Amino acid sequence: MRNFNNQPPEAKVRREELDLHSWFDTIQGEGPFTGQRAMFIRLAGCNIQCPGCDTEYTNGRKLHSVDVITEMLATYVHPMCKLFVITGGEPFRQSAATSLILALIAKTECKIQVETNGVFGIPQDLWHFLGNPLHVVVSPKTSRIHESCARASAFKYVIDHKSVRDEDGLPILALGHRAQPYIARPPHGFDGPIYVNPADERNPVADKANLVAARDSAFRHGYILGVQLHKLVNVP
Repeated sequence: MRNFNNQPPEAKVRREELDLHSWFDTIQGEGPFTGQRAMFIRLAGCNIQCPGCDTEYTNGRKLHSVDVITEMLATYVHPMCKLFVITGGEPFRQSAATSLILALIAKTECKIQVETNGVFGIPQDLWHFLGNPLHVVVSPKTSRIHESCARASAFKYVIDHKSVRDEDGLPILALGHRAQPYIARPPHGFDGPIYVNPADERNPVADKANLVAARDSAFRHGYILGVQLHKLVNVP
């Protein structure tokens, strides 16, 4: 990684604390940067807590300042890693996530991806950086998302073969969370890519059916099929 200690440019960095769960070096397995080495920064807590969630985002959480987190990243990130992925839980439930993103923009030349469920929307302080170097990927779990998600880089959906709407090939429900009449679609004005990934139920029969459903959805509606590459290559 280059220029980690440069002085911040115009981006405004606020001094705040984040509830941090973990950070780890991996391969991004989904979405627009699939296959790329990435440093995942997992923030603790979620506003939704889906019954079918397979992510640990609570145990071991600790509060750290944005400065401490960026220093830890400077110590542990590999020079060949050019992508930070900020995830959760739900990153945007913490206002200080914006400070972390701005700090990384100010002090690195890396791409930054944020994975969000879209409920809180994309903070306005970040709009200037969307597309380069910031990429926000929205994965809805509820029936409504914030209108600012029209600015997102991409949408991502988890396909369960038992819960797919015929009209658009997208899920009715996601990870067991209730939504009426179905989980949110990209808002009016969004023209970016939509990724579909099969749900991982840890059941070979169900998983095969989910993969077929995701494949068929991609064929019929022009979505981009994902297969959770990180699980296939056995990384976190």
